[in-house]
Amino acid sequence: MDRNLIIGQLLGLLTAVCWAQNSLVYRHLGTKVGSDAVAHVRMWIALPAIILLAYFTEGTFFPTNLSTQTYLVLFASGAIGYFITDMMLFHAYVYLGARESMVIMTLSPVATAIFSYFLFAERLRPIQIMGILLTILGVITMVVGSRRIKGVESEEDKQKSKGMLFAILASILQSISFLLAKYALDSTGPVSTNLLRNVGGLMAFIIYSFIIKRNARAHFAAFKNPKWLGLLFMAAMIGPVLGMSSQMLAFTLAPVGIVTTITQTTPILLLPIDKFILKKKITASSLLGTFISILGVAILFLAA
Repeated sequence: MDRNLIIGQLLGLLTAVCWAQNSLVYRHLGTKVGSDAVAHVRMWIALPAIILLAYFTEGTFFPTNLSTQTYLVLFASGAIGYFITDMMLFHAYVYLGARESMVIMTLSPVATAIFSYFLFAERLRPIQIMGILLTILGVITMVVGSRRIKGVESEEDKQKSKGMLFAILASILQSISFLLAKYALDSTGPVSTNLLRNVGGLMAFIIYSFIIKRNARAHFAAFKNPKWLGLLFMAAMIGPVLGMSSQMLAFTLAPVGIVTTITQTTPILLLPIDKFILKKKITASSLLGTFISILGVAILFLAA
C-alpha cells in the first residue's frame, strides 16, 4: 500500500469530521446572528491561530520568499473559498439544512477530479473512480430519499430551492478554490498555504463589510453574547485552522479528487447526530446511502 496515500485519505476523513462540526455550529449561529456575520468574524478569530500553527510547524509566521504569482493565486483561492463559497454555503445551511447542504457539495469532488485531470494530469485508476462514484451516490441517496417523504409546505419548498442553488454554486466555486491552492502547494507548505488563503479571504471580507456594505461593526456586535462567541471560536479552531490545514496537507499526499471525495462524507457523520441529538427520523434511504458511501470510501482505501 502507498503510505502517503493512506495518510492523505485519513487527513481527508479528519477534515470531514471538522466540516461536520462546523456545519452544525454555523447553521445554529447563522439563524441567530446572520450568515454574513458568522462567515466574517470567524476569519478574524482563525487568523492568529493559523499564524502560530505556521510558526510551530513550518518555522515561519508568514512566508516571505514566494513569487508574486504564488501570492496572488493563494489570495484568489482564499477570496473564492473563504469568502464567496462560504458565504453561499452558510446561507445554504440556513435555508436548506446542514446535512442536505453538504450532500449537494458532493458535486465538488467530481468537478475537482475532472479539472485536476486537465490541469495537473492526475489520473485515477478505474477502481478509484468507482470508489468516488459510489461515495457520491450513497450520500445523494441518503438525502434525496429522505426529502421525498417530508411533504414540505410550498413556502418551505421555496426556501429549500434557494438553499440548493446556493449549495450548487458553492460546490463549483469550492473546486476552483482548491485547484488554485493545489497549484501553489509546490511553492510553500500546507499550513502556510492555508494562512495565505485565510489572508485572501479576510481581505475580501474587509472590502465587502467595511467598505461596500459598511456593516462590519454590526457583525462584531452580534457576538457580544459570550455563548455565541465561544461557539464561533471553537468552530473557527476546528474548521479554518485544523480542518483546512489538514486538507491542504492531504492534497500533497493524495490526488485532489480522492481527498475532496472523502471530505464530502460529512453528511454520513451527521446522520447519528440527526438521529440521537436532533431526534430526526432516519429513513431506509438514509441507511442505504450510508452503507453505499462507506463502501465507496472503503474502496478508496483498499485501492491505495
